[in-house]
Amino acid sequence: MTLADLPLNTLARILSTQLSPDLTQRLAALGLHAERDIEVIRRGFLGGPLQLRVASTEFMLRWDDARKIMVSVLPQAAADLIAVAV
Repeated sequence: MTLADLPLNTLARILSTQLSPDLTQRLAALGLHAERDIEVIRRGFLGGPLQLRVASTEFMLRWDDARKIMVSVLPQAAADLIAVAV
C-alpha cells in the first residue's frame, strides 16, 4: 500500500521510498525514512497535498510524492502502544 492510499488516522510503518535524492534528504530531515511510523491527518481536496505526522512533526506532502512511499499498516495493538508513548 502507498502512503497516498493510507486511510486517515491510521498508523503505518514506512517500508521504502522511490523519491528523488533531494526530496529523500529533505524528508529525512523531518524524520520521514524507512522503518519510521507515519499517520495521514488530513487530505487536500481533489488530490491535493496530505498532512502527515511523523513522531511530533507535522508537514504537508504532495499526493504524487505520497504515491512513491510504500507503507504497511500497523496492527491496532502496536498502534495503541506507540500512541501512548508519544
